[in-house]
Amino acid sequence: MTGSSGTTGYQLQEFTPDWAVSPGRLIQRELDAGGFSQTDVASRTNLSTKHLNQVLKGHVPLSPEVGLALERVLGVPAELWLRMDVSWQAHKARETAQKSFAAIGSWVHKFPSTVLRSRGIIDSSTSASTQVEKLLRFFQVADTEAFDRVWLEPQASYKRSQKFEINPYATALWLRLAEVEAEHSLGDTPTFNVGKLRDVAPTLPMLTRESLKKGFRHAQNELRKAGVLLVFIPEVEGTRICGASRWLGTGHPIIALSGRHKFHDIFWFTLLHETGHILLHPKRATYINVEKKRGVHDDEDSLETAADQFAESLLLTERDRRELAEIDTAEDLTAFAERVGLATGVVAGQYAHLTNDWKKFGKLRVSGEISVDLAE
Repeated sequence: MTGSSGTTGYQLQEFTPDWAVSPGRLIQRELDAGGFSQTDVASRTNLSTKHLNQVLKGHVPLSPEVGLALERVLGVPAELWLRMDVSWQAHKARETAQKSFAAIGSWVHKFPSTVLRSRGIIDSSTSASTQVEKLLRFFQVADTEAFDRVWLEPQASYKRSQKFEINPYATALWLRLAEVEAEHSLGDTPTFNVGKLRDVAPTLPMLTRESLKKGFRHAQNELRKAGVLLVFIPEVEGTRICGASRWLGTGHPIIALSGRHKFHDIFWFTLLHETGHILLHPKRATYINVEKKRGVHDDEDSLETAADQFAESLLLTERDRRELAEIDTAEDLTAFAERVGLATGVVAGQYAHLTNDWKKFGKLRVSGEISVDLAE
């Protein structure tokens, strides 16, 4: 359903004409109908002839005081003039903006065009200025400088110790898509309750034993009870994002997953990792979990390390980990997974992280095109 962002859907939108009439034209008609000259009306309204002429030509805004003065002279309600003037001034400002947007049309090309088109954010058949306008509306900013301030500057704090090159425009697009999806699914979601989230978090690992789609929907429902919105947004090329946590203006936290890695154990671990950020770290901050080297913590980023450790603690106790490290056969690992209540593939992934042996039980790790399962 269409929201304020301008994405495709069914919500009715207010008609905004691409034309406007200045109040001066209607005022001039009233002068002509009443047989008044501009000099006569200027005298009657205590205005200079020059100022009145500028009002009539639409060169200067119509103030409430002048509108009221004209009402007394011409008998037409000031509200009529003033409403017309608001529309006229907005129309002129929009025309000026369109001209400036045409000059920066190349800004749109910094974003993945395929995603912009497939999501209905822009129409490539429209003018460059219209595409800029649509994209600014999508990001809910007034101009490109505001975009940089709101969406690019904060990304400095998202950087992980791994020096992957990440496209900041693609990253901003993916994050905004997650926001829009969460806004659409907000409905009657209760206020965020940290206590309820603490109760829900330990129940999430057992969902790994269900099919990915069923487990994900189940996780969505459980997290919603705590006021947390879980969404799936397929990876946007250039982001390297596995998941993220951020907050809506309503005070509801969002957990967004991308399915970048096709391994289901990484998908579930990312969900637990982002849950950890919401519980452990400052409200209103955004945390992005990007691709890491195998088995490596973000040692240069204590918050990321803490979120990893939180996720690990939800999956297995320290005693379980010691036992897991000693397992030697697939049969024993499967039995261990059954005992701890986790999917065998998730336990196989934990074994690999724990021992850095990715081959031994690699075939037990479940993989597949995650977007196909969850985007239906």
